[in-house]
Amino acid sequence: AVVSTQSTGTWNVNGLRTLDNFHQYVSLLDPDILCLQETKISRTQLDNELAKCRDFYSFFNHPLRRQGHAGVATYVKKAYCPHFVDLNADDLDADKEGRVIASYHKKSDGKMLVIINVYVPCGYSDDGDKYEKKLKFLEKLRAYVSKLIEENNDVVVAGDINVKTRIIDSAEAFENRNNPKFLAEWYSSPDKIVFNSFLDDLLVDCLRYLHPDKQECYTCWNTQLNGRANNYGTRIDYILVSKSNTALIKSCSVLSDITGSDHCPFSAEIDFNGVVPSQTVPAECTIFYPELRGKQTSLSSIFSKRKADSMIEEKIPLLQHNDKKRKVNRSDAAVQKQCSQTKLKFSVKKDLSQKPQAFPNPVRKKTYPSDKAISSNAISVKSLLRGLPKPPLCSGHHQESSLKTVSKEGPNFGKRFYCCSLPIGPSSSKSSRCNFFQWLDK
Repeated sequence: AVVSTQSTGTWNVNGLRTLDNFHQYVSLLDPDILCLQETKISRTQLDNELAKCRDFYSFFNHPLRRQGHAGVATYVKKAYCPHFVDLNADDLDADKEGRVIASYHKKSDGKMLVIINVYVPCGYSDDGDKYEKKLKFLEKLRAYVSKLIEENNDVVVAGDINVKTRIIDSAEAFENRNNPKFLAEWYSSPDKIVFNSFLDDLLVDCLRYLHPDKQECYTCWNTQLNGRANNYGTRIDYILVSKSNTALIKSCSVLSDITGSDHCPFSAEIDFNGVVPSQTVPAECTIFYPELRGKQTSLSSIFSKRKADSMIEEKIPLLQHNDKKRKVNRSDAAVQKQCSQTKLKFSVKKDLSQKPQAFPNPVRKKTYPSDKAISSNAISVKSLLRGLPKPPLCSGHHQESSLKTVSKEGPNFGKRFYCCSLPIGPSSSKSSRCNFFQWLDK
């Protein structure tokens, strides 16, 4: 069989095991090739429910050095079965963090189509070694793609690149588009310079090829600041195609209605003519994992009557973010309202509680407190019993502020502060967070 039209999807899932009913996502996205990033799953944690799907072969690059970090997976329809799969891609994944999968697909014209699923390390200019690691990864990725194109291969790069290239691809940058200082720093950023060299010399951004000036096409949002509520985000997820195949790009979509992660899926339809599926499945496929020799899961079984009846009885939405650490009680009215909405829209429940720090238990000398110390302790206990003071009103909206805790390492780590409770958004919008800030801990 020879197939032509190919739908490629990419999605940073921020933990594959947190997506309940994963097969329903695959069915609704309906891709030919699906590239997932930040799977955060080791081989020992992978089960048949996630690994096997009757219409697809799946290939995982598991993080080996840092468990629960990074990881990528590529799901390929059997009609597009690759002839070869590379989990290192010219030493791109030398750190064994699970950041790349390259699948090679033969075409009837004798050329090879290479699909590169990639998760570029995150890092900012003030992150030191992390930023240097990111720049080196981008340079190696560029060299790898350049080599493939020189060898007359067709190339698609899909994944989380962790770089914002254009002003309209960042809500913050768009707000500062008339700020010369901001723009100077923006365009001089080394990671943007490296990535823009991809777009100048080797690859085409599918979205910007079809929609060069379309605004608010964001694929990632700050969940701690509730950036998705006002669509105040960034576009760091891409599907890139070698320049010789530009005319084959037919459509692309930012699927922002699908939640479950701090990213949303992004898809493109590219008309590659004459992809010939391999008759032999590559050895890297999960069907060859000895520990996963159970029966494959059919997509149709997910929609079986027994499953549907169970969901109705328990009043569970068809698509739901799986938070196994806690149960969320919902009223019948709230559940019915959610079930009446489109299947793609469902809420995310994140457990943001921090683990308590362990402190050493020092040997204490036996002492006798003074009257002054006893009085001080009594005052402290009374303050604890009274609880926290009433939150102050924010200066911009005169509403009760929210209490937050500094989680970034540094001199203020663990300190608590008040800030505006509204979601982050354009400064011109009254529904956006104001600049109110006040320390709780002195």
